[in-house]
Amino acid sequence: MPIKCRKCHSADAEISLPYAGLSLCPECFLDYYVKRIKRTVEKYRMFREDEPVGVAISGGKDSAALLHGLRRAFPDQEFVGLYVNLGIPEYSDHCQEKAEKLADLVDVEFHVFDLKKEEGISLNDFRRTVFKKKICSVCGTIKRHTFEELAKRAGVKVLATGHNMDDILGFMFNNFFSGQWPQLIRLKPVLPPPTPGLTRKIKPLIRTPERESLLYCLYAEVPFREMDCPYSRGTKTKERLRMLETLSQDNPNFRHQALRIFLKLSKILERDIEQPSIVPCTNCGFPSLNGTCAYCKRIAYIKKVLSKDTEEK
Repeated sequence: MPIKCRKCHSADAEISLPYAGLSLCPECFLDYYVKRIKRTVEKYRMFREDEPVGVAISGGKDSAALLHGLRRAFPDQEFVGLYVNLGIPEYSDHCQEKAEKLADLVDVEFHVFDLKKEEGISLNDFRRTVFKKKICSVCGTIKRHTFEELAKRAGVKVLATGHNMDDILGFMFNNFFSGQWPQLIRLKPVLPPPTPGLTRKIKPLIRTPERESLLYCLYAEVPFREMDCPYSRGTKTKERLRMLETLSQDNPNFRHQALRIFLKLSKILERDIEQPSIVPCTNCGFPSLNGTCAYCKRIAYIKKVLSKDTEEK
């Protein structure tokens, strides 16, 4: 005998959420997902009704579910889709195609930063350098900067990212055990701009397990990428996911309990840990610790490498 949905009590349940004690049909699950986004935004006061919100789209399931869910949760809010094309062969164009389809589906303005067109380089160029084993770090540096640039062009002061509960917990565990206390503060649901003129970062999916974003996209027929990043093999991200799965096997509430504890810890650390002084980058004006931001250092470095290769040829 099929189990009936715990919400509508009529349709057959297809999705089990053990931590919430719920078995839901597809329609009720989609409603549950959207309402959680709405509650999270409202609880942490992530944006006002009169603020346009930029949404960083990667082409993946999380950012796709985020933009689609935000549009359903706040139908009268202005959202703008932002995408960074890093020039990863086949993968980046595939992701951009999915991001464009998503923007069309939910009827939002769409902006693209094409790294090859704008800087004359691609993420692929770094694979031949000392950064070949730290390619994900370079990717993060580039995307943090270029999403800010896109937000500036689009005229938005709020930037929503698709970081889900599993992402946050994984980063928290890594930073906690490595003693990187200041980094824990950056994982808050709302992160104020480090300097005037930059965006306020928000994480509407911070209370959403990764698996549920995939289910949302599948049941709501939201377009998202169908291939993995070729550079992600063997990264710590997958190690963190395996660790979370192991810890959650006997305790379905583990993720939610851990998140609550870490968020309390981040508030304590914010009061007690002095943040490093920020100065404008002399090249681009973005935040830096010593006058040259990480983005400009990476761009200058790879252009020097490429120039040297050209001269040798």
